[in-house]
Amino acid sequence: MARTMTLLELAALFREIASHRYEADAAIATAMARYIAKRTREDTLQRTKHSPGAYYRARPGAPPAYASGTLARGMEAVPAHTRLRGTAWVRNQTAYARILEFGCVVVAHNGIYLGWRDTGRADNPSGIWRHREVKVPPHPYLGPTVDEAIADGTLLDVAVEAFIPFDP
Repeated sequence: MARTMTLLELAALFREIASHRYEADAAIATAMARYIAKRTREDTLQRTKHSPGAYYRARPGAPPAYASGTLARGMEAVPAHTRLRGTAWVRNQTAYARILEFGCVVVAHNGIYLGWRDTGRADNPSGIWRHREVKVPPHPYLGPTVDEAIADGTLLDVAVEAFIPFDP
């Protein structure tokens, strides 16, 4: 049976919670960042795989395919500090991580063509490709992971679990 609280008891409970707020904020933010980094590394970046060096054309907007594992190993969470009021970060240390998440345009300078050899394509028997610019579409992996974790409620579960030690 649920216990009812007086207004004074409720106010005392809120004061107790508020006294731990900054420590709880940092713990919750850090737990959430660690969860997102782990879920990105172990779920989102593992959904499609191909062997390293093999030609693979991912659908624009789809997460990148797992080949060597470098992108997955680059995922990390930066813990929050209590002075920062619960701000934690999820980042990827891989040099091309931002290009995959947001896309980019690579442009040849001084009228020179970009060129590369690709022998794995039947529609180009010479194997040489030349373009003045190449548009790399985004292949987001971090944003969709956060969206999925919010939608399925697991991010909230992680936050609640991290708050339990601070619950009076």
